[in-house]
Amino acid sequence: MKDILIDGHRILTTDEVADAVIEYARKLLVAGYSDIVEFPTVHDGELARCSLLLGSGSLAVVDAGVVMSSSFGDADQARAEIHRRADSLRSTRSLT
Repeated sequence: MKDILIDGHRILTTDEVADAVIEYARKLLVAGYSDIVEFPTVHDGELARCSLLLGSGSLAVVDAGVVMSSSFGDADQARAEIHRRADSLRSTRSLT
């Protein structure tokens, strides 16, 4: 599990989702776009859903030291959707 750190808040999610979010945020920043992504998270010990605006600020991803299944909630579907959006940016604009 990894924490996404943004504006003083910690958002706990799977490694794969966190990695997809930070990579998509980088591509959005380079392209000058923003987007809202949704993914499962753990909040106060409970499974929750996070909607996160990307492209307008900085964020970091760190190891959280918590071990959970990468398939909790709909993490696999969320990761796939974030990757799909990142790939669509690549097709509309050359990003490095």
